[in-house]
Amino acid sequence: MPILTEDANDEPGIENILHDTLTLPRKIKAGTQSADSKAAFEGYVEFYGYHSLAEGWCFSGWITRKEHIADYINRVIATFNNDRVEAEVLSLAFPRSDITSRDAIGFLVFLKVPFGSTDSLQTLGFCFDDGIKTILPVEGAHALAETALSAHLGYVLSLAEPGLPRETMDVALNGRPEDALQGYIEYLGYHSSAAGWFFAGWINRGWGADRTPDRILASFEDGELRGNAIAALYNRADLPADAQGAIFFLPGTGRVRGALKELALCFGDTRVTLVPLDNTRKLRDAELTPQLKANLGQALPGLNGVRLKNILKRRPYSGEDTLETLGPSLFLYIDHAIFCGPRGLVLMGWMLARPDEMPTLRVHSGSRISLLQPQTLVKIDRQDVLEQFTKHGFDDPACGFIAYLPEAVEPDARIYIEAETHRYEIGYRSIPAPVPSGMAAIRQLLGSVDVRFGDLAPAFDHVLGPAVEAMNQERLSKRVGRQVVEFGAVPRTPKFSVIVPLYGRLDFVEYQMGLFSARPENAEVEWVFVLDDPLKRREAQHLFAAVYERFQIPFRAVLLERNLGFAPANNVGMEYCHGEYLVYLNSDVFPGTADWLDRLALRLEEDPELGVVGPLLLFEDGAVQHRGMYFEQLEEYGNWFFCQHLDKGLRYSGNGEMEYFISITGACMMLRRDLAMQIGGFDETYVIGDFEDSDLCLKLAIQGYKCGVDPSVVLYHLERKSQLSGALTWRANLTAYNAWQHERRWAKTIAQKQMHEFKVPE
Repeated sequence: MPILTEDANDEPGIENILHDTLTLPRKIKAGTQSADSKAAFEGYVEFYGYHSLAEGWCFSGWITRKEHIADYINRVIATFNNDRVEAEVLSLAFPRSDITSRDAIGFLVFLKVPFGSTDSLQTLGFCFDDGIKTILPVEGAHALAETALSAHLGYVLSLAEPGLPRETMDVALNGRPEDALQGYIEYLGYHSSAAGWFFAGWINRGWGADRTPDRILASFEDGELRGNAIAALYNRADLPADAQGAIFFLPGTGRVRGALKELALCFGDTRVTLVPLDNTRKLRDAELTPQLKANLGQALPGLNGVRLKNILKRRPYSGEDTLETLGPSLFLYIDHAIFCGPRGLVLMGWMLARPDEMPTLRVHSGSRISLLQPQTLVKIDRQDVLEQFTKHGFDDPACGFIAYLPEAVEPDARIYIEAETHRYEIGYRSIPAPVPSGMAAIRQLLGSVDVRFGDLAPAFDHVLGPAVEAMNQERLSKRVGRQVVEFGAVPRTPKFSVIVPLYGRLDFVEYQMGLFSARPENAEVEWVFVLDDPLKRREAQHLFAAVYERFQIPFRAVLLERNLGFAPANNVGMEYCHGEYLVYLNSDVFPGTADWLDRLALRLEEDPELGVVGPLLLFEDGAVQHRGMYFEQLEEYGNWFFCQHLDKGLRYSGNGEMEYFISITGACMMLRRDLAMQIGGFDETYVIGDFEDSDLCLKLAIQGYKCGVDPSVVLYHLERKSQLSGALTWRANLTAYNAWQHERRWAKTIAQKQMHEFKVPE
């Protein structure tokens, strides 16, 4: 049973609205074309709204187009704040003498789509044969409630010339009136346990099993309720022949007030309106329940009568699990729940349900209700579960699931699942107390699933991607404590600032500073070590003191109280940097060229279009680790673009000249500090460490900067030997998450640049 919406009927009188709409000054938002523009196509949307009984969006306004729009518009694209609707349309033109342009015509378009956004309209695009033409809503335009929308549409339809286009639009919006079917509403009331409204009365004749109302609009003096219909007929001895009693149920809240004005029923494209009697009663639960039970006791055979009886039997959730009362066709358990930001929720569990008994699942938290939709779940093999239920005829091992609900949680409210069968019986399943989001929760989530190839994109689009993103944002939203310790007299106006994040192995610090100390000029460099591993704080403090005493190279240590990851750790380090040039350096990178800092800086000084530069990085055996990167689409990872290192593992065979690439590694890169601060350093959307470097390079690229490698400058990179953990499933999935973020941002840019600017190895 779908969740329904309510709209307050707070629109002013129709005469005033229509007068204001059609005489509204053409107010232009900043950045749009003026009314005096000589553009070939202009126009505005003057009103719009979702028509629930017609099940589609209506948009009306004017455009400057000589041709009859019904003959030339193929599709319409409506873009809202957080939504986009595109569909084939019905369209209608009508004269607009109030518009000064002689080419202007009024338009009405109808997009039949089974949902309505609550966001504000941003643009409306008309798909003509010669391209897409886009217009804006007039200033102050907003989605109209259905009663006001119907009045607007009636007026607009009256402006169109009589004929087939107007008749077709009228039927699409209002249905074909059926004068033969008539009836009245005798009593109604909101049933708190059923969480919806019952309407009961009679009609002069019934309907067949293949022709029942499929949508209802209940119009009250102060508000509207709309949604899919649940209707049943019952025998009434007090009525004339062929007349029958009728009961309708409409889920919703009890917030609408005032008397019922009408109940509109839709049978496909036919619309019937029932009106209340003068003495129609509005009953409370205590009066409503026995009256409904008595009437439903006379219900005609059929599924809807059974459904209404089951709805009437409902009891609210009391904290007890009652799912088992639905019988052996459904088993559902939640093993873990995780908070994702202030309102998001991840559920990890398993479900076994027969295809013909698949229930509607809703997650409740206070007044919030979220649908748990099977098609958006990430499925997981749970052979351990299946083995316990083969006796019930289940044979699908992929019965485990992960679900993400972005707006499911109301603070301090109980969270539970409501399962509803196709007979509208309901059962409840409690959800264990969710654990807070954090790095441990991210590991738990990503360590529980293994998706690749064609399953990867939908899993990350619907569940894993937005869930990890929300958890990471929550994790980073809390300012982390830090301790800053200076060893020796750190330079205050350095030319170079070098940031080295530390996680896992710390002994590389000693080797790095030992090699850097061989060149006295390095004492004038601002070295900033950022410890991103709080468990190693005591070890790091002893090591830092010993390193300074031994090599006498001043440096600054920033000790974080919580693990942040590669990008945030580097960005924290940037807060303590003052040099003209900023260097990002991994702890397992060591100098091969003594004056590497000066030589890389010279490249930036010589070429203002060079945004970032790096050295040739070699393995300890002299083979190439990095001399620039390109992107390759990996089938196992959904054909997403992944960074690849040119000539990795081979011997360098170039001539030492400067080379330019679409991206270079963040293991060692230099850029001007003011430019790094301008772009915000590394993007913290990426978790722990993957793709931050290519993201930075691509940000620079779209600003017109180049990325390059100077192969005459050599450093050695041990590549991730600074990390202790192996390639666990959760870590592979974290790389996939970072790739998902990167792909959404940069796939088009990468494809364009590698096609026209950068060669990809054969």
